[in-house]
Amino acid sequence: MASFDGLFEENDRRGKSLHKRVPSVKVENLRINYDVLLVVDGISFEVFKGEVISLLGPSGCGKTSIIKAILGLVDFEGVIERNGEGIGYMPQKDILFDWMDALDNASLPLILKGEKKEKARGIAREMFKEFGLEGFEDKKPYQLSGGMRQRLSFIRAILSGRDILLLDEPFGAVDAYTRRHLQLWLSRNLEKLGGAIIMVTHNVEEAIFLSDRIFILSDKPARVMEEITVPLKRPRCLDTFGSPVFSKLEKEVMEVIFS
Repeated sequence: MASFDGLFEENDRRGKSLHKRVPSVKVENLRINYDVLLVVDGISFEVFKGEVISLLGPSGCGKTSIIKAILGLVDFEGVIERNGEGIGYMPQKDILFDWMDALDNASLPLILKGEKKEKARGIAREMFKEFGLEGFEDKKPYQLSGGMRQRLSFIRAILSGRDILLLDEPFGAVDAYTRRHLQLWLSRNLEKLGGAIIMVTHNVEEAIFLSDRIFILSDKPARVMEEITVPLKRPRCLDTFGSPVFSKLEKEVMEVIFS
């Protein structure tokens, strides 16, 4: 039977090679201008296989522009190097296809990689159960709520199976319960996914819970105010949120933000 676990076995093995320290994405002295407006000013960072980094900053500070630069969607100055077979991307606003049903939307990345349609749909169907979408497989995206569309978009990004995964406010349009469920799912499955993940968020708790490192960005133009390493052991669980280390990190991040 087709399964999510089997799909990512190879990524799991590759993710354990983090010690080789070959960055999946390297960004060096990134500058982005929109006409005369400087949006990003001199950002530099690296992310490695098996690692999650967060770009944490206020709304409108240029976080999404950094993601678009990595994707090659905007002009920029500086250097961006990518090492991997490809990039999976979940934008803030979903790009689901309204003429396809939900299951076909989710399985599309697998089909584009050469999987047979029925196998691809089987893998996607398994994930629908995990994300509370069972029974909605034949619905069109316009028939789903905003939160359901967000979950569908997340499944499609995960099933892209890429070496690099870019998540732009991935849980911003869901309710608090669903947001926590998705955070816990991602935390449990990070080793299985194995690739490098760059996540954009303005949620401090989310950044700490999911990340290995957090880059705190200033207001526009975005600059790195501080890089904070998150020493919490993996896998992380609900108890992590109430731990003394978590509280200390939250205070540290807040002090940088409001300094």
